[in-house]
Amino acid sequence: MRAHGGTPAPQCSRYADRRRPVGTHAKGTTTTEHTTTTTAPVAPADPLARVSLELLAEYRTAAEARDAADRALAEHLSPTAQALGRTLSDAVTDMHGATTDFQVAEVCRHAPGLAPAIRILWAHVLDCRLDRVGACCIDGGMIDP
Repeated sequence: MRAHGGTPAPQCSRYADRRRPVGTHAKGTTTTEHTTTTTAPVAPADPLARVSLELLAEYRTAAEARDAADRALAEHLSPTAQALGRTLSDAVTDMHGATTDFQVAEVCRHAPGLAPAIRILWAHVLDCRLDRVGACCIDGGMIDP
């Protein structure tokens, strides 16, 4: 991808995996660029898992609205403007990733005794598939960071 003027766009590979993330937009359907998996809806008894699922539903709604707006905007943009939009989107994703990393580091700094657990939990949550929200870690086993 090229930035304005034909020069290569700056890339921050640290956050590249957060760009255009795996999404669970239709209830029970997880999509990536390569696969689609359908799962049965989960109705957990755990109130904290229910909160996670409620927030996941809000995420799905927001993601659907964002995708619709993105498609509508793309219809009105030239190929050059679309490329600039993707560059901007990647930069925003990189910024959000850096902000989140900074915030987690600050939480760890404020609770140094909990820092290793915070980092392990954060890595686990970041890597958790959306079709496992509210369902992972229910067996009492070890967290696989």
